[in-house]
Amino acid sequence: MLPEIQREFAEKIYSDKKHEDILAKADALTGVHVEWRISEMPIFLSNEYRQKIEQYAIEIAELCLRPPHSVQAAQSLEPRYTVPHEDTKPMFVIADFALTGTAHDGFDAKLVELQGFPSLYAYQFAFSKLFCKHYGYDDYDYALSGLSDSSYLEILRSAILGKHEPEDVILTEYKPETQKTRPDFLLTQSMLGVRETDICSLVKHGNRLFYSSNGTLHLVKRIYNRAIVDELESEKATLPFAWTDELDVEWAGHPNWYFKISKHSLPFLRHRAVPIAHFLDELDVVPHNLDDYVLKPLYSFAGKGVNIFPTESDISSIHPSERHGWLLQEKIRYAEAIYTPEGMNKAEIRVMMIWLPEAERPVPVISLARTGRGPMMGVRFNSAPWTGSNICLFG
Repeated sequence: MLPEIQREFAEKIYSDKKHEDILAKADALTGVHVEWRISEMPIFLSNEYRQKIEQYAIEIAELCLRPPHSVQAAQSLEPRYTVPHEDTKPMFVIADFALTGTAHDGFDAKLVELQGFPSLYAYQFAFSKLFCKHYGYDDYDYALSGLSDSSYLEILRSAILGKHEPEDVILTEYKPETQKTRPDFLLTQSMLGVRETDICSLVKHGNRLFYSSNGTLHLVKRIYNRAIVDELESEKATLPFAWTDELDVEWAGHPNWYFKISKHSLPFLRHRAVPIAHFLDELDVVPHNLDDYVLKPLYSFAGKGVNIFPTESDISSIHPSERHGWLLQEKIRYAEAIYTPEGMNKAEIRVMMIWLPEAERPVPVISLARTGRGPMMGVRFNSAPWTGSNICLFG
């Protein structure tokens, strides 16, 4: 932690006018309004802590390819969602860590969430550059693993484009123009030339997919998929292909990893940064100390459905046939360690990794900070001043 720098920013560097200006610049940068709450401040962290969370993230991602996780993960795939020709490793792995511990005993990190699915790789990079320029923090790092701006863009380009030209690669999402994450889609398009495309608008001929531009069909050679199966199902979306089809297309991030690396992973990972978790249907006895646990649905985003104060009646109300879709997880005690003018905040750090096919290990590339005083760190739970989402600066 860098508490002196954190306090200096809040008390001497920050102003309401500067914050209003950067919000306007973020909208101008992306071309649309950024809907999530951008916190008034970044999180300042030491390089020692950066190295710790980088190492934790790499080790946890590697554990996902070994027994017992690798064996159990295959069982999380439903046949109707299983895409052929799965890659041997996930291209994108996201690890969310709670900032834990104390200044006296040392700050640590605990894994909150894990996903084998892309996140805001373009937005977070572009906004980090914007923030540092706006506030004059050129001496701090925002990329991880010692990446420069050029090396960050190169690894992102390699992951998303592969060996193809931008016009042959698309970013797919369900109704992308309505998604809160659209700023990232548009920045991906402007940075890499990858066109955002409604997954339902694709055209299938034989085993090939095409997108339409100005009335002309273009062959799709590679897909950077951002469409979430859960939303497609809940919206009863009609796709022009089945996930099980033998398509002549590459995936930038194979869809199977969305299922294989998720909350489903937590009970099978043994690591100092991973809290103990149990599948609800495998619990013989409900722990008497439920205050030390949280109840989570297996597949949800942004904290939806999470019960941080579960009771025995909450658990018993879940039908036995549905309990395989729930986790009872050891509660994480967040450190109230981030100074703000309105009190001490808690923080969560997202480590975003890229694992190229030829790479031996995944590479942490950039982070995202969430901070707040509420019971959970998602921006939907923190709408007060000095809470929300921002960047990490390391020094």
